[in-house]
Amino acid sequence: MKRTTLIAVLAAVLLALGALVLVGRSEGRRHAREENRGIARIRALVGPLDSRSLDRYRLLPEFSCLLYNRDHNPFALELCIDAEGRVVEAIDRRNPRKPRISSLREDPSAATVRVDRTEVDRLLRHLWELG
Repeated sequence: MKRTTLIAVLAAVLLALGALVLVGRSEGRRHAREENRGIARIRALVGPLDSRSLDRYRLLPEFSCLLYNRDHNPFALELCIDAEGRVVEAIDRRNPRKPRISSLREDPSAATVRVDRTEVDRLLRHLWELG
């Protein structure tokens, strides 16, 4: 293979790789926007964090989850919050056949919906005390 051909092939490969990086970043931003919209919808369904429908909690290594009762379903709505107060996952299980899950577990820093982490900790302590 001639040197000029090799350089042309390498340039084409580098150009293709650059294009893939740009496409990947664009797709990542689109995914984050879509997931944040879903998280915001479910957050709005929950209403105040200290709602009377707050029923349970889950503690995971990366975040804490608050679960809200709807129509006798104690797991109907769930918000999972990281240590920074970012809602990184939200689940709507009101329709058990088609739960809606919006998640940014893979990139919590992309989460734009936030809650007061101090309030979350207070609610977790209260639920834990109720046992």
